[in-house]
Amino acid sequence: MDVDRGTREVARRYFEAWTSRDTATAASLLGDDFRFVAGDLRIEGRQAFLDAGAFPADARTRLLAEAYEGEVGFQMYEAARGDRVVRIIEQLTVREGSIVSSTFVTDMTAYQAFLAG
Repeated sequence: MDVDRGTREVARRYFEAWTSRDTATAASLLGDDFRFVAGDLRIEGRQAFLDAGAFPADARTRLLAEAYEGEVGFQMYEAARGDRVVRIIEQLTVREGSIVSSTFVTDMTAYQAFLAG
């Protein structure tokens, strides 16, 4: 399997698991030393990330665009809860079948409103 295809498969499985609140599958795709960065927020470690919270159960998501090259994947998606809509871009790094990092880019004010539901 080529690296791009492996990155795409892992990233897509993660997107589906995370946005559908399948925490067990999402966790299985994250490396122990997973790192999450969103603006000034930094979370180190898979368990710390999972303990920080889950994607809202009532959110509707739609993958808008994606690109994969080597170990890096980019996904742009839209998430909605009621009339609150947020567009998110996520850069994922995949090594040896596990996601080792996520850089999350969005309007954090809109994201906080989205989370508040």
